[in-house]
Amino acid sequence: MAADAFGTISCIGTGAMGSALMRAVVRRAGAENVLVSDAEEEKARAFAASCGCTAVSNREAAERAGFLFLAVKPAVLPALLAEISGWLQPSCTVVSMAAGVPTASVRAALRGNPVVRIMPNVAASCGCGMTAVSAGADVPQEKTGAVCDLLSASGRTEIVPESLMDAVTGVSGSGPAFGFVFIDAMADAAVRLGMPRAQALVFAAQTLKGAAELVLAGGHPAVLKDAVCSPAGTTIEGIAALEDSAFRAAVIRAVTAAGEKSASAGKSVSAGKVPSAENSPSA
Repeated sequence: MAADAFGTISCIGTGAMGSALMRAVVRRAGAENVLVSDAEEEKARAFAASCGCTAVSNREAAERAGFLFLAVKPAVLPALLAEISGWLQPSCTVVSMAAGVPTASVRAALRGNPVVRIMPNVAASCGCGMTAVSAGADVPQEKTGAVCDLLSASGRTEIVPESLMDAVTGVSGSGPAFGFVFIDAMADAAVRLGMPRAQALVFAAQTLKGAAELVLAGGHPAVLKDAVCSPAGTTIEGIAALEDSAFRAAVIRAVTAAGEKSASAGKSVSAGKVPSAENSPSA
């Protein structure tokens, strides 16, 4: 789509995730077409000044939007939806990134607006994000496609059925943190073996980045792993140590726990309860 074909794109919430996605949207649609707001007005103004878009009130963001991104925590979402529901244009597409909250819950609080649910991750801030996009059967295909197009500068996007969104949250939403822990641990080991800390971090991070690129290029991780493991060599010795420490099981438990937390948080919000851990005004 041409940049001006999107109309006005608004985002309520300029925390880490909202800011990362709006920087990508600015690159795709132009700063002149982007409005932002936040419960902390100074935060919205600072973000707008940093990328050339415009800071406004929640009401103006809602009233003028053709696409309205809601970058707030799940606990804040019900009150925000109640606040803005009367201000939206009927044609406005609402894009929610609240973990665990289904499109049906968002749609029920609005007045028939199409609702698209996304789950991005923090790597969107450097253009290497992974964003899942899901929309109900009543959302026109071109609207879902437009959301993917708007987010194209943030990294990779994939359309998934909403039933997989909690799994997405566990894998790619929370996954960067798991990767950071792995990189940090690899760097610690390199330091233990005598490498300077700064250099160790570069070696660990670049190694994980390269491994990921090989998988994205079509290699199966098990096949790639076998290709690196020479008989009686160093790598198979390290793999054996990982297996002795139940590394795979720990990763599976971590992703599963994050996905299950997403599901339980969504049920709490849908039932009108406020999850105790979700008390920040913006994501």
